[in-house]
Amino acid sequence: MAGQSTSPETTGDIDLTILVPCRNEEARVVPTLETIKAAMTVVGCSYEVIVVDDGSTDATSAVVERFIQSAPDMSLNLHRNPRNLGLARTFVDTAFRGRGKYYRLVCGDNVEPKETMVAICSRMGAADVIVPYYPRLPGKSQLRRGISKAFTFLVNTLSGYSLRYYNGCALYRRFHVMRWAPYNYGFGFQADLITRLLDEGATSCEVAVTGYHFTKTSGQSPLTFRNFVSTAHTLFEIFLRRIRRVMFEGKHPPSPL
Repeated sequence: MAGQSTSPETTGDIDLTILVPCRNEEARVVPTLETIKAAMTVVGCSYEVIVVDDGSTDATSAVVERFIQSAPDMSLNLHRNPRNLGLARTFVDTAFRGRGKYYRLVCGDNVEPKETMVAICSRMGAADVIVPYYPRLPGKSQLRRGISKAFTFLVNTLSGYSLRYYNGCALYRRFHVMRWAPYNYGFGFQADLITRLLDEGATSCEVAVTGYHFTKTSGQSPLTFRNFVSTAHTLFEIFLRRIRRVMFEGKHPPSPL
């Protein structure tokens, strides 16, 4: 009997891999992990959590190691990057380390309540990409809200899509992240990946959620020249893909992923 190939969609050992990236989050990472544990109890799926210390100079790793010892019933692993590799690189690398069919990033600064995690993760299987958006985001300045709205407008204009928000922590199929991994820097990688998946025929589902905005110290602020350059590069790549789609695919819709 001839051997049968196995779809990468069915090779996940567990339902969900959660990445928790941290850089100097010793005071907030444990509450984040406790929130994840409470949320996953409600969702009721099998899961693992991979905490990545992305070049912290504080006691983040030590705090996580102590939490691992105190929570033996939680599938939790710690990985230390050799240096600060950035969020996009950490996101892609960890997708290859995970075992879940689905994959999601949860920031290590404890800005996401349990209800939001439940609302997003309970939609597993409803679409290829579950995209959260925030009708309100307490703590975010008027300037940051304006920048966020401008970014969403530009992504929609350049890509031809019409999502409400691109910088939330979406839920993906892990194989799709590995297959269509974004090669850029900054938080704009989420918009790059989401639009790329939509270009390839992925289905999406938006879900309204709540959250909080935590203002980083000046050394960690995303409002830097480097990040603005990175964002501009991301927008350019999104626009180029739309041009290719129009010129070379024409009226032929992409095949479903």
